[in-house]
Amino acid sequence: MYFILFADDSNVFYSHACLDTLYKNVNEELKLIAQWFHANKLSLNLEKTNYILFKSPRKKCPTELPRISIEGTQITQVVSTKFLGVYIDQHLSWKEHIKNISIKIAKNIGILSRISLLVPPSIRKILYYTLVYPYLTYCNIIWSSTYKSNLTRLVVLQKRAVRYVARVPYGAHTKSIFTEFQFLRLVQIRLVQIGEFMFRYEHGLLPPTFNNFFRPSSTIHTHQTRGSNQYYKPFAHTNTRLFSIRYTGAQTWNDIPLVIKQLPNFCQFKKGFRHFVISNNVLELGSALSTSSS
Repeated sequence: MYFILFADDSNVFYSHACLDTLYKNVNEELKLIAQWFHANKLSLNLEKTNYILFKSPRKKCPTELPRISIEGTQITQVVSTKFLGVYIDQHLSWKEHIKNISIKIAKNIGILSRISLLVPPSIRKILYYTLVYPYLTYCNIIWSSTYKSNLTRLVVLQKRAVRYVARVPYGAHTKSIFTEFQFLRLVQIRLVQIGEFMFRYEHGLLPPTFNNFFRPSSTIHTHQTRGSNQYYKPFAHTNTRLFSIRYTGAQTWNDIPLVIKQLPNFCQFKKGFRHFVISNNVLELGSALSTSSS
């Protein structure tokens, strides 16, 4: 069992290979949790309490599932829920979150389109960073870890937004706009956030949970590698592993130029890596951070 507590929001995670055993264990643990709430004179809002059964889309569950209840009140099963501003679904596909922020971004692009004719480029740029960019960046390292097809809608919306910033015709190529205004593309936002995560890990700036999260390449083999701070990239035989930070983090850090990795503090690294990604039009994770001219 694993707990995540934030302010007045409590989350419990439990896993087991057997579905019946899982439900039985969860019900037993919830009895203890209810007792703890009473002992500490706290109340549990059962109307806002629900649970998600995380599973693979390919795995079928019985139509009649056991009940999960607290003090005789049945807990509602949901297929997605909002947690700290991110919508989490039962398959961890992030489709629900992407759908929700796409709706919000589309509405704000409507505002940007009406204002773009009335204000100069500097104000349009500020409006982009106010109305669109925050939705693309908030927890991007989490929800953008999915198939490219799931992100297509957001890619289209971002291009539409930057066209209004630059005041160019619908359908115009956006590569030069991203470069001119120094905007990060959606895939680049994730790349930069992974790089920042790895810099914090390299310098011990992450919570203790991540201690020894990555394995140095020197512990796997003895042949010479580029630099002394390379990490072992685990074999990914599933997309879940391929999307994980354990895989993408090691891959990204290994491919970042040594001169950038050796920058003395986080602010300089953040600025230097962002400039490197934009100036070289780095779009995808891969060997030597593959770039595109499209």
